[in-house]
Amino acid sequence: MAGVRPGPSSVAGLEWLAKVGPSPLGAWGIAMGWGQAAVYSHARRLREAGWLEICERLRGEGTLAYASRDGLLVSRVRATVVDRRPAPYTWPHCEACAWTAAWLTARGRGMVGCREILARREWRGELRWKERGESRRRGHRPDLVGQLPDGQLMPIEVELTEKSSARLEAVLRLHASWVACGKTPAVMYVCASQQIAARVKSDGEQAGLSVELGTMRVELLDGIRREAVQACSRVASTGWHLSGSTVA
Repeated sequence: MAGVRPGPSSVAGLEWLAKVGPSPLGAWGIAMGWGQAAVYSHARRLREAGWLEICERLRGEGTLAYASRDGLLVSRVRATVVDRRPAPYTWPHCEACAWTAAWLTARGRGMVGCREILARREWRGELRWKERGESRRRGHRPDLVGQLPDGQLMPIEVELTEKSSARLEAVLRLHASWVACGKTPAVMYVCASQQIAARVKSDGEQAGLSVELGTMRVELLDGIRREAVQACSRVASTGWHLSGSTVA
C-alpha cells in the first residue's frame, strides 16, 4: 500500500541493517522472522521514507539492502554509515557477513554487527607480518562479534578467499593474544570452502588456537546459511527456501 509510513517492525528491521550493513533480502527476512511479502513491504516503506538504500546486483543475484544516512540517524544505532553503493567485489563478503549475522539473530544471540564494529575502538587490533621481504603493519577488526550463551563475546571472521599465509597467521596471532589475555574466550571462522577451513584450523593451531580445546570454532558458510533458515522461529511460513547454496 503506497504511502504507508514505517511502523515499529520496519524500524526494528532498519536497526538490524544499520548494525550489519548491506544484506540480501533473504538474510534480512530470516533475521527478522519475516516472509517474502513482509520483507518487500517493509523495504518499500523504508525506501519511501528515505531510510533504506538498495544495491541492485547482477540478474539472479538479488539485491542488497542497507540503511541510508538518514536511516542510520533514525535507528540510533552507533555504527558507521554505508556512504557509497557497495562495489561488486565486496558483494560476496557483504552477503556472507549478513547470513552470519542472520544466523546469530535467528538463534537468539546478541551481536556487534559489522558496521558497529567499525565505530568501536575496542575491537581494533594491530597486525604485523612480513611478506615478500617487506615488513607490513595494518589495523584489523573482526567482521562481527557474537554473544555466547554465557554472555561472553566471540569475534567472528568471514573467510571467503585465501589470504597470504603470513597475513592469515598475523590475524590468528591477534586472536590468540586476545584469548590469552582474557579479552575473548575464542574466535570463530566462517569459511567458504573445506580447503580454506582446513588451512585456518592448521594455521590456528600453529598460533596457539585449538578447535579441540574450544578456543577456535570453524564453520562452513553453507552450513551457517542452512542453520539460519532452520533456526527461524517461523521458517515454515516465511517462504524462504534454500536451493543448493542460493536463497530463492
